[in-house]
Amino acid sequence: MSQSSSLDDLILLNREIAALVKAGIPLELGLRGLSGSVGTRLGRLSERLSKRLASGRSLPDALAEEGPAVSPIYTAVMEAGLASGRLPEALEAMAASGQLIQETRRRVFLAVLYPVICAIIGYVMFCGFLSFIAPQLVIAAEMFRFPLSWPIELARTLHQHRRYATMVIPSVVLSLFVLTLLLRKSVARVPWQWLSSFRWVPGVSVIRRSQDWAQFAELLAMQLEHSTPLARAFTLAADSIDNPRFHREARLVSEKLGQGDSLSKSLVHAKSLPPLIRWMLVAGERQGTLSLTLRQMADSFRRQALRQAADLKTWLPVIITIGVTGTIGLAYGLAFFIPMRALLFGLMNE
Repeated sequence: MSQSSSLDDLILLNREIAALVKAGIPLELGLRGLSGSVGTRLGRLSERLSKRLASGRSLPDALAEEGPAVSPIYTAVMEAGLASGRLPEALEAMAASGQLIQETRRRVFLAVLYPVICAIIGYVMFCGFLSFIAPQLVIAAEMFRFPLSWPIELARTLHQHRRYATMVIPSVVLSLFVLTLLLRKSVARVPWQWLSSFRWVPGVSVIRRSQDWAQFAELLAMQLEHSTPLARAFTLAADSIDNPRFHREARLVSEKLGQGDSLSKSLVHAKSLPPLIRWMLVAGERQGTLSLTLRQMADSFRRQALRQAADLKTWLPVIITIGVTGTIGLAYGLAFFIPMRALLFGLMNE
């Protein structure tokens, strides 16, 4: 799903489409009714989809016309669900995945918020030290005519260049943040998505990978159970995860399968595929239980993602708080106490 869209909106849209399909209600009628009963942004999206479906477009094509507002990965899940004849199950699985992503993002945001506040307070205190305390230390050293020492000289230098710390650096950081926020839907869309997805936080990418492989295995199983050719099913399932390199490898695997190669030989080209999945796919094909094996793998990776999310929830706040506050305390302590120690030694030697 695209970060530019509200993840909550897309989760709700997933569940509504799944319910409409299960109830046998035409999507164009159901989405038209949904447009008048939900929030403004989701309502407009539902209305546009309803009009496109009424004009004869397929659901994936109607979604694709939204451009970057709806991720191609989301469209690929739709196609895989339609190909398997189990669109509701595919959408519900993606909704569950989206909820885990949303919960992980909330937990990471709360874990990062407190250290960020501590960092801002620490930086303000450091600027106060440069502006008020450092010059007093320098004046005291000059008053008593202490021998030159590097801590006092460092305090003098920091005070003389304090405008960089108190004005230039905060202005640049604030300007970049505001510019990224204003241009998050155009020029700065990629950096904003990277920041808002929290993939730069250790552990989040691992959870996303586990979710991706669970989704891949489940969609592939759905299609094989509906007698979709393995070559096509493999490509559609691969397109449903956020891994461009694997997309290219999956097309090569599909070509080899289409040429009559065995699955074990074709999977040699899927180097991004985890070895466990590769081995389980080959074993499942040989035993004639490929769909069942894929279902088991999907459950395994989904449980792994939940376990990783629980670990992240427990340890991330502790690690970030200790790292950030510890670094701030050490930096502030060194900046204050080293010049103070030099001043006290100077007084003792008088």
